[in-house]
Amino acid sequence: MTTPQDPYGQGQPNPYTPGQPNPYGQNQPSYPPPAPPLHEGELRGAQNLPAPQPVQISFWLWVATVVLGIVSAVVGFAQRDTLLATLRAANTQQLSEDALQTVATVSLAFAAVIAVVFAGLYLLFAFKARAGRNWARIVLTVLTALRVVFLATGFSVLNLLTVLAAVAATVLLFLPEANQFYTASKRVR
Repeated sequence: MTTPQDPYGQGQPNPYTPGQPNPYGQNQPSYPPPAPPLHEGELRGAQNLPAPQPVQISFWLWVATVVLGIVSAVVGFAQRDTLLATLRAANTQQLSEDALQTVATVSLAFAAVIAVVFAGLYLLFAFKARAGRNWARIVLTVLTALRVVFLATGFSVLNLLTVLAAVAATVLLFLPEANQFYTASKRVR
């Protein structure tokens, strides 16, 4: 029955109950089963979901990777004379000494900016990975793969230590306990 306030009968209760024949003769759609109940950590919310130990260790390894990267950059800046000698040896266009000095300075300044940007990005991704963001874990994995590939271009002990720390941190992010953490974090969102 309809009323002027509800001309289409929208406010009428549906007399159909599951398991009973439908009085209107229509088939009701089957609904998917309900989701499993959330555990206590998920009920508190993603921000309160504690990161497991492998994720925590991975986070600190990422911080160590950033510190090693900055130390490596500082060591590279201290080798300005080596860079100048390389530029002089490769000077086929007969650039002046002032021009070579400028190229060396600009190169080191550019490298410093890149080092700071990458350090900031690594820290951002490490914090996001520790907070349960799966996309950050994937980005860190891709960056680690690129680091392994580029290790051959500039081998040094600091670069090797940095790559080993990054590989260890990446492996920790994919252990079963960490996978459960990322799955639970996704369910909370």
